[in-house]
Amino acid sequence: MAVSTKTEYALRALLKIAEEPEAAVSAQTICDQQQLPKKYIEHLLSSLKNAGLIVSSAGLKGGYILAKSAAEITLYDIIKAVDDHRLELDCNMGSKYCRGEDCNLKPIFIEIGEKQRELFRSYSLAKIAEKIREED
Repeated sequence: MAVSTKTEYALRALLKIAEEPEAAVSAQTICDQQQLPKKYIEHLLSSLKNAGLIVSSAGLKGGYILAKSAAEITLYDIIKAVDDHRLELDCNMGSKYCRGEDCNLKPIFIEIGEKQRELFRSYSLAKIAEKIREED
């Protein structure tokens, strides 16, 4: 299962914002330092803002800051904010080939999906940043 660019780029942007807890970070700064496409990042930043993960300010010294501490923002929050369903294992209930309530695999898929969400919730932005620092 591959991480989508939505999740990866949003995570990279948030890590950059988290590096500067006292100062607003502009979209241009994020794009320049992370080598990311500005239009795409602006769209993701809007999604992160709508999800309450960041706040923005306008003006010369404007930009983005975290709305909560990096320890309170989880990988799961980020995945949800950018509407990335690729990382979620879910039952295909209701699809063309679904066997409905007669499917004996449904409980297994539900259990695995919940464990996966638990794992994503266990990684905060602060924890991810710490692991990156440890590896550098």
